[in-house]
Amino acid sequence: MKHLIMIIALLTTLSISAQTRKPAVRKPATTTVRKPATQQRTNPAAKNPTAAASPHIKKAVNSNPQYREVSYTIRGKAHGFPEGEWIKLCEPSKNGLRATDSVQLQGEDFSFRGKTLNVPYMKYLVLGQGVKKTLVEVFVEEGTVSVDITAEKRIDHVSGTPTNNAYTPYRDSINAIYTQIYDCTRESMRLTNSAEDREAYKMGADSLRKQQVEYTYTFARRNLGNWAGIYLFAEYYKRFTTAQNKALLAAVPKKYANLPIFEEIRKHTNKK
Repeated sequence: MKHLIMIIALLTTLSISAQTRKPAVRKPATTTVRKPATQQRTNPAAKNPTAAASPHIKKAVNSNPQYREVSYTIRGKAHGFPEGEWIKLCEPSKNGLRATDSVQLQGEDFSFRGKTLNVPYMKYLVLGQGVKKTLVEVFVEEGTVSVDITAEKRIDHVSGTPTNNAYTPYRDSINAIYTQIYDCTRESMRLTNSAEDREAYKMGADSLRKQQVEYTYTFARRNLGNWAGIYLFAEYYKRFTTAQNKALLAAVPKKYANLPIFEEIRKHTNKK
């Protein structure tokens, strides 16, 4: 998991957000009620947009004039959550997810606005705690992202920008597989089931995991012309076969070919 987060960060941390002021108040550090802040709300990395990136990403961004600052907006509705629930916008880090901004639900509505680089960057909207925690993947990129979340059914929909539109069909399909894996895993550990049934459920979960990887490979190959496919390739290459990695590397468009992650994938593939 640790390495997976690093791989996600390696590709996606090309975009580090600098948050701007929003109508919602910041979450107080104490129980004292604060008035809305009048000063600009900024990401700690705002003075250096690549401060939180890996050395390879810093070098790539600093040496390439095509990267520029753009504006993004995330507007959403969260159904079935308590009034005033805090929703956090988080990014991957070496220690897990790190919150870069947070707002309170106004009824069912919430919004985030900020600056980012013109490269899609995977972030996560997080609501709730413990077993009731809801986590939604969102590509932060130029434009307005629309999000709709339903608490009890764990249903979410993200659209409005090119990468989110491309990624949503994958997320919908893979979430269905994840649900089946969870159900099989739970039944494989249920002591009231016979040993034979538990083994059958375990084999079912293993089969579904293979199906997950195969589906991801197929989706990534069909979408290498956009950031959704590139992101999935970077996230899953250690789970793909050597032949699959070679096929994907050969199909990567020139505009993405020099990303640092592909040098790592080539080394990984050649070792096998």
